[in-house]
Amino acid sequence: METKQKIMEFNIDYKIILEKYTIEEVEERFGIWYSEAKRFIDKKGLSEQAVINTKRLGCAICDYFVDIIRMKEFHGIAHANLNKIYAYSCYWFVRRQPIQLLDNVGNEDLYINELFAVNNLIAKLRHHAGHADMIDRQSLLELGKLWLYNFKFRTFTAQTLETAICSFFVANGNRSIKI
Repeated sequence: METKQKIMEFNIDYKIILEKYTIEEVEERFGIWYSEAKRFIDKKGLSEQAVINTKRLGCAICDYFVDIIRMKEFHGIAHANLNKIYAYSCYWFVRRQPIQLLDNVGNEDLYINELFAVNNLIAKLRHHAGHADMIDRQSLLELGKLWLYNFKFRTFTAQTLETAICSFFVANGNRSIKI
């Protein structure tokens, strides 16, 4: 129920979203992102030092949906594939920085949004790779380090993330998964 309360704290400013999606779909996406971020914060032992700014998270959700709508219309497709969903989700999460630090933390946690995005993305890629037990853990660790470095210090877009995700699936004998 805490998530439902948090959902109500942000306003959807983009009418186009509600023309294409129901409020329940938007709330569901918000709830998923919120729960995943909260679980990450708790797992890192930072529940006293970090909170999820629901306004920033709401903006990230809205930006994600608007981008997906525009992309679908531009390409004339009914559904976005998994590569696009993960790329645009990750991009907007990092861009909007919804996890906020309340207190001083160690250097390893200064980039908590970027770290969350990398961990979340790697977990999802492993899950959808088809043969996750055969994926070299060291290669995934290196990929995660590269993404974290790029999120912190380089320019990236949702499209460059999509390309990287697609490359991961191709290298692992998978193609993008249609949903």
